[in-house]
Amino acid sequence: MKIISLFSGCGGLDLGFKNAGFDVIWANEYDTTIHPTYRLNHPQTELCTKDIRDVCSADIPDCDGIIGGPPCQSWSLGGKGLGLEDDRGKLMYEYIRIVSEKAPKFFLMENVPGMLTSRHQQAFTHFVKLFQSAGYNVKYELINAADFKIPQERLRLIIVGIRKDVDVEYLFPSKTSGKRITLFQAIGDLNMVPRAYNKENVGKSDGMLLNHDYFTGAFDSKYMARNRVRGWSELSFTIQAQAKNAPLHPQAPKMLYVSQNVRKFVPGYESLYRRLSVRECARIQTFPDDFRFEYKHVEDGYKMVGNAVPPRLAYYLGMSVKRCFEAFPFIQQEALALIGYVKSDADFGTIRKEMVYYVRGGNRTGAIQYGQLVKPIKWLLLHRKTKCVLYELASSKAIACEKKELVQMGFKPKGNEYWLFKLEKEIEEEDIRTLILKQVSRLGKSPQIVSIHKK
Repeated sequence: MKIISLFSGCGGLDLGFKNAGFDVIWANEYDTTIHPTYRLNHPQTELCTKDIRDVCSADIPDCDGIIGGPPCQSWSLGGKGLGLEDDRGKLMYEYIRIVSEKAPKFFLMENVPGMLTSRHQQAFTHFVKLFQSAGYNVKYELINAADFKIPQERLRLIIVGIRKDVDVEYLFPSKTSGKRITLFQAIGDLNMVPRAYNKENVGKSDGMLLNHDYFTGAFDSKYMARNRVRGWSELSFTIQAQAKNAPLHPQAPKMLYVSQNVRKFVPGYESLYRRLSVRECARIQTFPDDFRFEYKHVEDGYKMVGNAVPPRLAYYLGMSVKRCFEAFPFIQQEALALIGYVKSDADFGTIRKEMVYYVRGGNRTGAIQYGQLVKPIKWLLLHRKTKCVLYELASSKAIACEKKELVQMGFKPKGNEYWLFKLEKEIEEEDIRTLILKQVSRLGKSPQIVSIHKK
């Protein structure tokens, strides 16, 4: 499938989609400090360097999909959060304009979770309605990159739209199995000393690891307010776009607590406290070592890496889009199944007695947005350890419910927002059970929806 990329940056999202089998034929990025890096690493993609506000739909080739991440600073929890009061926030309208005018089969947009906060709820709802008015079924979900073999805690909002005349149900990718990737696995083999830079121009790295450069600027009071060191056996903090906010290398001991908003380096070990290099940040973002970042000032290197979508996350997102379109010939035979985990045998008993199943709702990480589903859910497969029970749902739509309703039934929920599914009957037919189990790669503890079809 041919796709175009907007607000491309250095092309982390583009690289992941390329690895998933998509052809990125055209991209737009206005920042001149990024152009050499994008052209070097994406030679087959035509790069448009205009301000997106000056880009006409006629300038853009026809495509099957549009991907991109409009500027996030206006919505970030770490910034002023000006939203649409910031000109960068208004660039969301340009993304929506181009999607509306080009009318691709799908779009995928990435941004920060701050867009879902109460402060920006009205703006976010407005954006979703504009996409819907442009002819798209829209879904969104908060995703933690750490759940997809990426060695950092990185929450991101992913919005996907499928054109309404394309009879396809998009399903977000399920979390990967196995243990999370640690800092030692990501950068433990980088034993060479990085090159230190502040305001001077960065020299050539011929014969050395590409972009193994780090920023030596002063640590401000805001930075020193919290511990900035994660150990070798842990995940990294979120890789940010500002050099001064880069996490510290795990070779250093954890910073010492002084008071509520003050930490300090452990006396006698000050020499170990350095920021992660640009290449170390790139490793944590899952860029390959042969991806070369071109910059004169080291701050621009951190900016490109930190603003990027981790290519590995982009790959999983790209594959999820690809799978939903590959199922297209089988849509008439297709149904959706919900795979759910049961915490205890007592809960299994309550489910059978009340003939209901519930899952957490709200805009939290990994929560499935059931209200966004277009196709009905037909089956519910519940599991605990080796025990699996299959139900047919009484209604294909989930019902929003409160904690007190579940408590009255005998459940012990811990949150406040929930989705409730009413069950019709337990299914004994082995062919249906086998069909569902075949198409579930693993039974995780987080609820997931899978598409079931017969070829």
